[in-house]
Amino acid sequence: MDSNDPTEKNVRVILAQDAGFIEATLVSDYGLPREEAARLTKELCEWFDRLARRPGTPTSQQSLRYQLISMTCKVGHVYWTGKLDQQPSNETVRRTLALGPEIIAFEVEQRFENNERPPRP
Repeated sequence: MDSNDPTEKNVRVILAQDAGFIEATLVSDYGLPREEAARLTKELCEWFDRLARRPGTPTSQQSLRYQLISMTCKVGHVYWTGKLDQQPSNETVRRTLALGPEIIAFEVEQRFENNERPPRP
């Protein structure tokens, strides 16, 4: 992408501001081990960079950020779906999984807008 492109600037700003928030969400809301959350955050950032380059993708910072938050919640949910033989013991994680990624994405977005950190695991 062109460094003068507004979408490129939005992507860089979002990734710089949100990578730590995304990792913290995976750890606190979804109960992922920190190493796994760091790995998935890196993959989510790579996915997000590619998404932003696709034609037809919304270009506003708010729309792009919601795409990243939404996919983060889907990834966290799928993480536990793949662990059919394990159930989370943490009440926050059980609540998160019961509500589903769409509702949690909305809650995470609200926390971000209010400059609140995710709850501690």
